[in-house]
Amino acid sequence: MTILVPIEIKVREFNSRSFLISKLINNTNFDIVVGEKSKVYNLFKHNTGMYLLSKGGPKPTFRFPKEKYKNNFIGIMDEEGPIMNMDNNEMRTRLHDYIIKNIDDYFFWGDKDLFSAKKYFKRYVNKINNFGHPKYDLLKKENIKFYKTEINKLKKKYGKFIFIPLSHSTDQIVNKDKYTIHNYNVKKNLNKTLKNYKKFLINDKKNYLKLISFIEDLAKKNPNLNIIIRPHPRQKIDLVQKRFSKNFHNIKVVYEGVITSWIAACDLYIHSGCTSFLEAASLQKKIIYVYENEDYKSSKMFKDYGYYFESYKKCLQFLTRKINYKFFKLNNSSKPKSIITNTKNNKYFYKDFIRFLKKNYHNKLKPLQILYSKKNKLEIFYSKCKVLVKKQILKFSTLRYFLSLINVSYLLTTEYKKKKFPYLHKSELKDSLNRIPTKKFDIIELSENLFLIKKI
Repeated sequence: MTILVPIEIKVREFNSRSFLISKLINNTNFDIVVGEKSKVYNLFKHNTGMYLLSKGGPKPTFRFPKEKYKNNFIGIMDEEGPIMNMDNNEMRTRLHDYIIKNIDDYFFWGDKDLFSAKKYFKRYVNKINNFGHPKYDLLKKENIKFYKTEINKLKKKYGKFIFIPLSHSTDQIVNKDKYTIHNYNVKKNLNKTLKNYKKFLINDKKNYLKLISFIEDLAKKNPNLNIIIRPHPRQKIDLVQKRFSKNFHNIKVVYEGVITSWIAACDLYIHSGCTSFLEAASLQKKIIYVYENEDYKSSKMFKDYGYYFESYKKCLQFLTRKINYKFFKLNNSSKPKSIITNTKNNKYFYKDFIRFLKKNYHNKLKPLQILYSKKNKLEIFYSKCKVLVKKQILKFSTLRYFLSLINVSYLLTTEYKKKKFPYLHKSELKDSLNRIPTKKFDIIELSENLFLIKKI
Protein backbone atom coordinates (compact mmCIF):
# COMPACT_ATOMS: atom_id res chain seq x y z
CA MET A 1 0.00 0.00 0.00
CA THR A 2 1.88 3.03 -1.31
CA ILE A 3 1.39 6.79 -1.12
CA LEU A 4 3.43 8.83 -3.62
CA VAL A 5 4.50 12.29 -2.42
CA PRO A 6 6.20 14.43 -5.09
CA ILE A 7 8.15 17.58 -4.24
CA GLU A 8 8.54 20.33 -6.82
CA ILE A 9 9.90 23.36 -4.92
CA LYS A 10 11.95 21.97 -2.06
CA VAL A 11 12.08 25.01 0.26
CA ARG A 12 8.32 25.38 -0.04
CA GLU A 13 7.18 21.79 0.32
CA PHE A 14 9.80 19.58 1.99
CA ASN A 15 9.05 20.26 5.66
CA SER A 16 5.26 20.05 5.39
CA ARG A 17 5.57 16.80 3.44
CA SER A 18 8.01 15.40 6.00
CA PHE A 19 5.61 16.25 8.80
CA LEU A 20 2.72 14.56 6.96
CA ILE A 21 4.88 11.48 6.25
CA SER A 22 5.83 11.19 9.94
CA LYS A 23 2.14 11.13 10.83
CA LEU A 24 1.46 8.49 8.14
CA ILE A 25 4.24 6.35 9.61
CA ASN A 26 2.85 6.75 13.13
CA ASN A 27 -0.79 6.07 12.27
CA THR A 28 -0.90 3.76 9.22
CA ASN A 29 0.85 0.84 7.55
CA PHE A 30 1.23 2.61 4.22
CA ASP A 31 4.59 2.78 2.47
CA ILE A 32 5.53 6.27 1.30
CA VAL A 33 7.62 7.35 -1.67
CA VAL A 34 8.95 10.91 -1.57
CA GLY A 35 11.26 12.77 -3.89
CA GLU A 36 11.76 14.82 -7.02
CA LYS A 37 8.46 15.31 -8.82
CA SER A 38 9.41 13.86 -12.21
CA LYS A 39 10.80 10.68 -10.63
CA VAL A 40 7.76 10.17 -8.42
CA TYR A 41 5.54 10.61 -11.47
CA ASN A 42 7.64 8.00 -13.26
CA LEU A 43 6.82 5.46 -10.53
CA PHE A 44 3.14 6.32 -10.79
CA LYS A 45 3.18 5.57 -14.51
CA HIS A 46 4.92 2.19 -14.13
CA ASN A 47 3.09 0.76 -11.09
CA THR A 48 -0.49 -0.07 -10.17
CA GLY A 49 -2.36 0.50 -6.92
CA MET A 50 -0.56 3.81 -6.21
CA TYR A 51 -2.05 6.93 -4.59
CA LEU A 52 -0.44 10.14 -5.89
CA LEU A 53 -0.79 13.29 -3.79
CA SER A 54 -0.30 15.71 -6.66
CA LYS A 55 0.38 19.45 -6.37
CA GLY A 56 -1.92 20.19 -9.29
CA GLY A 57 -1.27 22.44 -12.27
CA PRO A 58 -2.86 23.86 -15.44
CA LYS A 59 -4.57 21.67 -18.03
CA PRO A 60 -1.69 21.73 -20.58
CA THR A 61 0.63 20.02 -18.06
CA PHE A 62 -1.80 17.33 -16.87
CA ARG A 63 -0.60 13.94 -18.14
CA PHE A 64 -2.64 11.31 -16.29
CA PRO A 65 -5.79 10.27 -18.22
CA LYS A 66 -7.84 7.86 -16.12
CA GLU A 67 -8.28 5.31 -18.89
CA LYS A 68 -4.50 4.90 -19.03
CA TYR A 69 -3.98 4.73 -15.26
CA LYS A 70 -7.31 3.28 -14.17
CA ASN A 71 -5.74 1.17 -11.40
CA ASN A 72 -4.01 4.17 -9.83
CA PHE A 73 -5.48 7.07 -7.87
CA ILE A 74 -4.80 10.82 -7.83
CA GLY A 75 -5.62 13.43 -5.23
CA ILE A 76 -4.79 17.09 -5.90
CA MET A 77 -3.72 19.48 -3.17
CA ASP A 78 -2.84 22.58 -5.17
CA GLU A 79 0.37 24.09 -3.85
CA GLU A 80 -0.30 27.35 -5.72
CA GLY A 81 -3.44 27.98 -3.68
CA PRO A 82 -5.56 29.11 -2.18
CA ILE A 83 -7.87 28.87 -5.19
CA MET A 84 -9.75 32.02 -4.15
CA ASN A 85 -6.56 33.98 -4.85
CA MET A 86 -6.51 33.03 -8.54
CA ASP A 87 -8.06 35.05 -11.36
CA ASN A 88 -10.73 33.48 -13.57
CA ASN A 89 -8.35 32.27 -16.29
CA GLU A 90 -5.96 30.62 -13.87
CA MET A 91 -8.78 29.01 -11.91
CA ARG A 92 -10.40 27.80 -15.13
CA THR A 93 -7.30 25.98 -16.34
CA ARG A 94 -6.29 24.55 -12.94
CA LEU A 95 -9.84 23.31 -12.33
CA HIS A 96 -10.50 22.31 -15.92
CA ASP A 97 -13.18 19.67 -16.39
CA TYR A 98 -10.62 17.38 -18.06
CA ILE A 99 -8.48 17.42 -14.91
CA ILE A 100 -11.33 16.99 -12.43
CA LYS A 101 -12.90 14.05 -14.25
CA ASN A 102 -9.53 12.26 -14.41
CA ILE A 103 -8.64 12.62 -10.74
CA ASP A 104 -10.19 10.87 -7.74
CA ASP A 105 -10.01 13.52 -5.03
CA TYR A 106 -9.48 17.25 -4.60
CA PHE A 107 -8.33 18.80 -1.33
CA PHE A 108 -9.43 22.38 -0.69
CA TRP A 109 -7.61 24.71 1.69
CA GLY A 110 -10.74 26.16 3.26
CA ASP A 111 -14.37 27.28 3.07
CA LYS A 112 -13.71 30.30 0.86
CA ASP A 113 -11.78 28.13 -1.59
CA LEU A 114 -14.69 25.73 -1.78
CA PHE A 115 -17.15 28.56 -2.34
CA SER A 116 -14.98 30.07 -5.12
CA ALA A 117 -14.60 26.77 -6.98
CA LYS A 118 -17.90 24.97 -6.39
CA LYS A 119 -19.19 25.66 -9.92
CA TYR A 120 -16.38 23.47 -11.31
CA PHE A 121 -17.45 20.52 -9.14
CA LYS A 122 -21.18 20.37 -9.85
CA ARG A 123 -20.78 16.89 -11.36
CA TYR A 124 -17.98 15.85 -9.02
CA VAL A 125 -19.13 16.68 -5.49
CA ASN A 126 -17.95 13.26 -4.31
CA LYS A 127 -14.36 14.32 -5.04
CA ILE A 128 -14.43 17.32 -2.68
CA ASN A 129 -12.49 17.33 0.60
CA ASN A 130 -11.95 20.41 2.76
CA PHE A 131 -9.00 19.58 5.03
CA GLY A 132 -6.75 22.66 4.81
CA HIS A 133 -3.05 22.16 4.08
CA PRO A 134 -0.34 20.21 5.98
CA LYS A 135 1.99 23.19 6.33
CA TYR A 136 -0.55 24.84 8.63
CA ASP A 137 -0.45 21.81 10.93
CA LEU A 138 3.19 22.75 11.50
CA LEU A 139 2.20 26.27 12.56
CA LYS A 140 0.16 25.06 15.50
CA LYS A 141 1.58 25.88 18.92
CA GLU A 142 2.58 22.30 19.69
CA ASN A 143 4.31 21.80 16.30
CA ILE A 144 6.11 25.09 15.56
CA LYS A 145 9.02 23.67 17.58
CA PHE A 146 9.81 21.80 14.34
CA TYR A 147 11.54 25.06 13.30
CA LYS A 148 13.01 25.89 16.73
CA THR A 149 16.67 25.62 15.65
CA GLU A 150 16.20 27.78 12.55
CA ILE A 151 14.12 30.39 14.40
CA ASN A 152 16.71 30.77 17.16
CA LYS A 153 19.55 31.12 14.63
CA LEU A 154 17.72 33.85 12.71
CA LYS A 155 16.88 35.81 15.84
CA LYS A 156 20.47 35.55 17.04
CA LYS A 157 21.87 36.66 13.67
CA TYR A 158 19.43 39.45 12.78
CA GLY A 159 17.92 40.49 16.12
CA LYS A 160 14.57 42.22 15.68
CA PHE A 161 13.88 42.37 11.96
CA ILE A 162 11.26 43.20 9.35
CA PHE A 163 10.58 40.47 6.82
CA ILE A 164 9.41 41.35 3.29
CA PRO A 165 8.74 38.50 0.82
CA LEU A 166 8.49 39.56 -2.83
CA SER A 167 5.69 38.38 -5.08
CA HIS A 168 6.17 40.48 -8.21
CA SER A 169 6.53 39.57 -11.88
CA THR A 170 9.68 41.62 -12.47
CA ASP A 171 13.23 40.20 -12.36
CA GLN A 172 11.98 36.67 -12.98
CA ILE A 173 13.95 33.88 -14.60
CA VAL A 174 11.18 33.36 -17.16
CA ASN A 175 9.49 36.21 -19.03
CA LYS A 176 6.18 36.28 -17.15
CA ASP A 177 3.95 37.47 -20.01
CA LYS A 178 5.03 34.60 -22.29
CA TYR A 179 4.96 31.93 -19.60
CA THR A 180 1.68 32.69 -17.88
CA ILE A 181 -0.63 33.42 -20.81
CA HIS A 182 0.15 30.10 -22.48
CA ASN A 183 -0.12 28.39 -19.13
CA TYR A 184 -3.69 29.65 -18.87
CA ASN A 185 -4.67 27.85 -22.08
CA VAL A 186 -6.98 30.80 -22.91
CA LYS A 187 -9.18 30.37 -25.99
CA LYS A 188 -12.07 32.80 -25.45
CA ASN A 189 -11.50 36.57 -25.41
CA LEU A 190 -7.76 36.07 -25.80
CA ASN A 191 -7.08 39.67 -26.88
CA LYS A 192 -8.99 41.05 -23.91
CA THR A 193 -7.20 38.66 -21.57
CA LEU A 194 -3.81 39.68 -22.99
CA LYS A 195 -4.68 43.37 -22.65
CA ASN A 196 -5.80 43.01 -19.03
CA TYR A 197 -2.82 40.87 -18.14
CA LYS A 198 -0.33 43.29 -19.69
CA LYS A 199 -2.02 46.08 -17.74
CA PHE A 200 -1.55 44.05 -14.57
CA LEU A 201 2.14 43.44 -15.37
CA ILE A 202 2.76 47.15 -15.95
CA ASN A 203 1.05 48.11 -12.69
CA ASP A 204 2.82 45.32 -10.83
CA LYS A 205 6.24 46.55 -12.00
CA LYS A 206 5.39 50.09 -10.91
CA ASN A 207 4.49 48.77 -7.47
CA TYR A 208 7.66 46.70 -7.36
CA LEU A 209 9.82 49.77 -7.96
CA LYS A 210 7.79 51.79 -5.44
CA LEU A 211 8.19 49.02 -2.87
CA ILE A 212 11.97 49.12 -3.32
CA SER A 213 11.99 52.90 -2.76
CA PHE A 214 9.74 52.42 0.26
CA ILE A 215 12.11 49.81 1.72
CA GLU A 216 15.11 52.12 1.28
CA ASP A 217 13.23 54.99 2.96
CA LEU A 218 12.27 52.66 5.81
CA ALA A 219 15.88 51.50 6.15
CA LYS A 220 17.12 55.10 6.22
CA LYS A 221 14.72 56.00 9.04
CA ASN A 222 15.65 52.85 11.01
CA PRO A 223 19.40 52.32 10.46
CA ASN A 224 19.71 49.89 13.38
CA LEU A 225 16.84 47.69 12.26
CA ASN A 226 17.47 44.83 9.80
CA ILE A 227 15.14 44.48 6.83
CA ILE A 228 15.19 41.05 5.17
CA ILE A 229 14.04 40.83 1.55
CA ARG A 230 13.15 37.35 0.27
CA PRO A 231 12.88 37.08 -3.53
CA HIS A 232 10.12 34.99 -5.09
CA PRO A 233 11.32 31.46 -6.10
CA ARG A 234 11.11 32.49 -9.77
CA GLN A 235 13.15 35.66 -9.32
CA LYS A 236 16.88 35.88 -9.94
CA ILE A 237 18.43 36.94 -6.67
CA ASP A 238 21.27 38.90 -8.33
CA LEU A 239 18.75 41.04 -10.26
CA VAL A 240 16.82 41.75 -7.06
CA GLN A 241 20.04 42.68 -5.23
CA LYS A 242 20.97 45.18 -7.94
CA ARG A 243 17.70 47.05 -7.30
CA PHE A 244 18.94 48.21 -3.90
CA SER A 245 21.59 50.81 -3.16
CA LYS A 246 24.73 49.43 -1.54
CA ASN A 247 24.61 52.29 0.94
CA PHE A 248 22.01 50.51 3.08
CA HIS A 249 23.79 47.87 5.15
CA ASN A 250 20.59 46.98 7.03
CA ILE A 251 18.83 45.81 3.83
CA LYS A 252 19.65 42.17 3.16
CA VAL A 253 18.38 40.19 0.16
CA VAL A 254 18.34 36.56 1.28
CA TYR A 255 16.89 33.39 -0.21
CA GLU A 256 17.78 30.67 2.27
CA GLY A 257 15.79 27.92 3.95
CA VAL A 258 12.07 27.53 4.27
CA ILE A 259 10.08 30.76 4.48
CA THR A 260 8.16 29.61 7.56
CA SER A 261 11.10 29.97 9.95
CA TRP A 262 11.71 33.53 8.69
CA ILE A 263 8.07 34.44 9.23
CA ALA A 264 8.05 32.91 12.70
CA ALA A 265 11.25 34.75 13.67
CA CYS A 266 10.37 38.22 12.32
CA ASP A 267 8.83 41.07 14.32
CA LEU A 268 6.93 42.64 11.42
CA TYR A 269 5.78 41.09 8.14
CA ILE A 270 5.25 43.43 5.15
CA HIS A 271 4.03 42.26 1.74
CA SER A 272 2.50 43.39 -1.54
CA GLY A 273 0.37 40.33 -2.24
CA CYS A 274 2.40 37.30 -1.19
CA THR A 275 0.28 34.28 -0.18
CA SER A 276 2.81 33.46 2.55
CA PHE A 277 0.91 36.12 4.53
CA LEU A 278 -1.43 33.24 5.42
CA GLU A 279 1.39 31.70 7.42
CA ALA A 280 2.03 35.04 9.11
CA ALA A 281 -1.68 35.36 9.93
CA SER A 282 -1.79 31.77 11.22
CA LEU A 283 1.04 32.70 13.60
CA GLN A 284 -0.85 35.93 14.42
CA LYS A 285 2.10 38.13 13.47
CA LYS A 286 2.03 41.89 12.93
CA ILE A 287 1.19 42.27 9.20
CA ILE A 288 1.13 45.15 6.72
CA TYR A 289 -0.17 44.87 3.15
CA VAL A 290 0.73 47.76 0.83
CA TYR A 291 -0.09 48.05 -2.88
CA GLU A 292 -1.08 51.06 -4.99
CA ASN A 293 -3.79 51.14 -7.69
CA GLU A 294 -5.00 47.68 -6.76
CA ASP A 295 -7.32 46.24 -9.39
CA TYR A 296 -6.78 42.56 -8.73
CA LYS A 297 -9.69 40.63 -7.26
CA SER A 298 -7.59 38.79 -4.69
CA SER A 299 -6.76 42.02 -2.89
CA LYS A 300 -9.67 41.61 -0.47
CA MET A 301 -8.09 38.46 0.92
CA PHE A 302 -4.91 40.42 1.68
CA LYS A 303 -6.73 43.45 3.08
CA ASP A 304 -8.61 41.42 5.69
CA TYR A 305 -5.50 40.52 7.69
CA GLY A 306 -3.31 43.11 9.37
CA TYR A 307 -3.06 46.72 8.16
CA TYR A 308 -3.74 47.79 4.57
CA PHE A 309 -2.33 50.83 2.75
CA GLU A 310 -2.93 51.89 -0.85
CA SER A 311 -0.13 54.41 -0.60
CA TYR A 312 3.52 53.64 0.13
CA LYS A 313 3.94 57.20 1.41
CA LYS A 314 1.12 56.81 3.96
CA CYS A 315 2.44 53.40 4.99
CA LEU A 316 5.89 54.89 5.65
CA GLN A 317 4.35 57.71 7.69
CA PHE A 318 2.38 55.17 9.72
CA LEU A 319 5.44 53.01 10.43
CA THR A 320 7.49 56.07 11.38
CA ARG A 321 4.99 56.61 14.20
CA LYS A 322 4.73 52.93 15.13
CA ILE A 323 8.38 51.87 15.14
CA ASN A 324 10.36 53.35 18.00
CA TYR A 325 13.81 51.97 18.96
CA LYS A 326 12.94 48.53 17.53
CA PHE A 327 9.60 48.50 19.31
CA PHE A 328 6.64 47.75 17.05
CA LYS A 329 3.38 49.29 18.31
CA LEU A 330 1.05 47.36 16.02
CA ASN A 331 -1.78 44.91 16.62
CA ASN A 332 -1.37 41.25 15.78
CA SER A 333 -3.37 39.66 12.96
CA SER A 334 -6.29 37.30 13.46
CA LYS A 335 -6.08 33.72 12.14
CA PRO A 336 -7.38 33.04 8.59
CA LYS A 337 -9.91 30.40 9.70
CA SER A 338 -12.28 30.88 6.75
CA ILE A 339 -9.41 30.53 4.25
CA ILE A 340 -7.41 27.71 5.90
CA THR A 341 -9.52 25.02 7.58
CA ASN A 342 -6.77 23.68 9.81
CA THR A 343 -5.94 27.06 11.36
CA LYS A 344 -8.89 26.30 13.61
CA ASN A 345 -7.70 24.93 16.94
CA ASN A 346 -9.39 21.53 16.62
CA LYS A 347 -8.64 20.89 12.94
CA TYR A 348 -5.60 19.05 11.55
CA PHE A 349 -4.97 18.19 7.91
CA TYR A 350 -3.08 15.02 8.74
CA LYS A 351 -5.86 13.62 10.94
CA ASP A 352 -8.54 14.15 8.28
CA PHE A 353 -6.26 12.87 5.52
CA ILE A 354 -5.37 9.67 7.40
CA ARG A 355 -9.04 8.95 8.21
CA PHE A 356 -9.84 9.58 4.54
CA LEU A 357 -7.15 7.17 3.28
CA LYS A 358 -8.13 4.39 5.68
CA LYS A 359 -11.79 4.70 4.76
CA ASN A 360 -11.43 4.95 0.99
CA TYR A 361 -8.17 3.28 -0.02
CA HIS A 362 -7.10 0.75 2.59
CA ASN A 363 -7.93 -2.24 0.34
CA LYS A 364 -7.21 -0.57 -3.01
CA LEU A 365 -3.53 0.30 -2.74
CA LYS A 366 -0.59 -2.04 -3.40
CA PRO A 367 3.11 -2.20 -2.55
CA LEU A 368 5.59 -0.75 -5.02
CA GLN A 369 6.49 -3.39 -7.62
CA ILE A 370 8.61 -1.67 -10.27
CA LEU A 371 11.43 0.34 -8.71
CA TYR A 372 12.95 3.35 -10.39
CA SER A 373 15.64 2.35 -12.87
CA LYS A 374 18.62 4.59 -13.48
CA LYS A 375 19.28 5.93 -16.97
CA ASN A 376 21.71 4.02 -19.15
CA LYS A 377 24.57 5.76 -20.95
CA LEU A 378 22.53 6.33 -24.12
CA GLU A 379 19.69 7.93 -22.15
CA ILE A 380 22.14 10.15 -20.27
CA PHE A 381 23.72 11.25 -23.57
CA TYR A 382 20.26 11.98 -25.02
CA SER A 383 19.34 14.07 -21.96
CA LYS A 384 22.51 16.13 -22.26
CA CYS A 385 21.81 16.77 -25.93
CA LYS A 386 18.28 17.98 -25.10
CA VAL A 387 19.69 20.43 -22.55
CA LEU A 388 22.17 21.84 -25.08
CA VAL A 389 19.50 22.21 -27.79
CA LYS A 390 17.11 23.86 -25.34
CA LYS A 391 19.74 26.41 -24.32
CA GLN A 392 20.08 27.48 -27.93
CA ILE A 393 16.31 27.65 -28.48
CA LEU A 394 15.79 29.86 -25.42
CA LYS A 395 18.08 32.51 -26.94
CA PHE A 396 15.50 33.34 -29.62
CA SER A 397 12.07 34.82 -28.80
CA THR A 398 10.28 33.23 -31.79
CA LEU A 399 11.60 29.76 -30.95
CA ARG A 400 10.69 30.29 -27.28
CA TYR A 401 7.15 31.10 -28.33
CA PHE A 402 6.72 27.88 -30.35
CA LEU A 403 8.36 25.87 -27.58
CA SER A 404 5.78 27.24 -25.14
CA LEU A 405 2.96 26.05 -27.40
CA ILE A 406 4.25 22.48 -27.13
CA ASN A 407 4.65 22.59 -23.34
CA VAL A 408 5.02 25.83 -21.38
CA SER A 409 7.22 24.13 -18.77
CA TYR A 410 9.91 23.79 -21.46
CA LEU A 411 10.58 27.51 -20.97
CA LEU A 412 11.92 26.87 -17.49
CA THR A 413 15.70 26.89 -17.50
CA THR A 414 17.99 24.29 -15.95
CA GLU A 415 19.12 27.01 -13.52
CA TYR A 416 15.56 27.53 -12.32
CA LYS A 417 14.87 23.79 -12.03
CA LYS A 418 17.99 23.34 -9.89
CA LYS A 419 16.87 26.23 -7.71
CA LYS A 420 13.47 24.57 -7.25
CA PHE A 421 14.91 21.17 -6.41
CA PRO A 422 18.72 21.17 -5.97
CA TYR A 423 18.94 17.80 -4.15
CA LEU A 424 17.40 15.57 -1.49
CA HIS A 425 19.69 13.50 0.73
CA LYS A 426 18.75 10.51 2.82
CA SER A 427 20.31 12.10 5.92
CA GLU A 428 18.23 15.27 5.75
CA LEU A 429 15.06 13.26 5.14
CA LYS A 430 15.81 11.17 8.22
CA ASP A 431 16.58 14.26 10.29
CA SER A 432 13.38 15.99 9.21
CA LEU A 433 11.22 12.96 10.03
CA ASN A 434 12.78 12.72 13.47
CA ARG A 435 12.04 16.33 14.38
CA ILE A 436 8.55 15.18 15.27
CA PRO A 437 8.43 11.95 17.34
CA THR A 438 8.18 9.19 14.74
CA LYS A 439 7.99 5.41 15.08
CA LYS A 440 10.81 3.31 13.68
CA PHE A 441 11.16 3.44 9.91
CA ASP A 442 13.53 2.44 7.14
CA ILE A 443 14.55 4.71 4.23
CA ILE A 444 15.47 2.98 0.97
CA GLU A 445 17.13 5.05 -1.76
CA LEU A 446 15.52 4.13 -5.09
CA SER A 447 17.44 6.68 -7.10
CA GLU A 448 19.08 10.05 -6.67
CA ASN A 449 16.50 12.32 -4.97
CA LEU A 450 13.97 9.48 -4.62
CA PHE A 451 13.23 7.44 -1.49
CA LEU A 452 10.91 4.68 -0.28
CA ILE A 453 9.98 4.89 3.42
CA LYS A 454 8.72 1.80 5.26
CA LYS A 455 7.50 1.46 8.82
CA ILE A 456 9.50 -1.12 10.76
